[in-house]
Amino acid sequence: MGGAMNRSRLGICALALVAGVAGSALQALSQTKPPPTELKLALQPLTNYANILLARDKGFFADENLNISWTTVSQGAWTVEAVYGGSVHFGGSGLIEPLIARGNGLDLMFAVANGRIQPKPPDNNALMVRINDPINKAADLAGKTVAAGLINSPNYLHMVHWLKKAGVDPKSVRFLELPFPQMADALYQKRLDAVWNVEPFVTIMMKSGQARIIAYPYQENIPNMDITAIYARESWLKANKDVALRFKRAVDRATNAFNAAPKQERDEWVAKFTGVKPELVAEMTLPQFVTEFNVPALKANLELAVSQGVVKPFDIETLIWKP
Repeated sequence: MGGAMNRSRLGICALALVAGVAGSALQALSQTKPPPTELKLALQPLTNYANILLARDKGFFADENLNISWTTVSQGAWTVEAVYGGSVHFGGSGLIEPLIARGNGLDLMFAVANGRIQPKPPDNNALMVRINDPINKAADLAGKTVAAGLINSPNYLHMVHWLKKAGVDPKSVRFLELPFPQMADALYQKRLDAVWNVEPFVTIMMKSGQARIIAYPYQENIPNMDITAIYARESWLKANKDVALRFKRAVDRATNAFNAAPKQERDEWVAKFTGVKPELVAEMTLPQFVTEFNVPALKANLELAVSQGVVKPFDIETLIWKP
């Protein structure tokens, strides 16, 4: 009897010892793992950044011990200001704005590839006119009023290039600065004659029966070009290489997961990020989601910007982060 009791006591002691060791190990692990790194982003509310939402909700950022938050801004220039000013760590916008900023001396650098135009029509942005107006080509826009975003924005610079390629003097066209959501009403009310709009507004305008597409200038200017990117200050990337690499891994993983998902799931992610109804997203043309930059197309965009005097020439390779 005494022997059985001793063995029982020994067993209990052994279990307590194992539990104590396990508890100590778990406590040590919890103490050695640092808290998640907080990262702030400024993003344009475009379909192109639905992969960021996917990365957060599927836990890809958490897997890299990152906690991500973001604010949306309507103009790419404001995103550049937020990144350079230090209020956010990463920015996402059209690639022309950070390209111009880099060429003019700001230490911005593309950190993660993101969005690319479609290789053939349709695309997720288009030049549109009223359905019954006799405007069908660049030459028909001479003497007309056009909205193509802000002056020196990506759409504006490409619009000027597209007109020149067709032999049209851009000075013969009056440009009106308007936000994308306001373009349709301005066109229907005949306050202007053509608009270069983006999704979801392209699809909304087409469904209205009041507008039609006459061109996809990006595709005609620089086929298969990158249209958006995620960038940061070069000095921050150098000082925080490990954090930046973890962020890039999570975003690239999300991009691959997005591309591998069925169309309905992709549409749901876009709807959730943009606030656009899923049934409308199903009819929209989305950009290509990519993990590598098209460097020749980046060079072509730089040459386009240089030709219009908005930036000085520089080595485009210095714009791309290569950890």
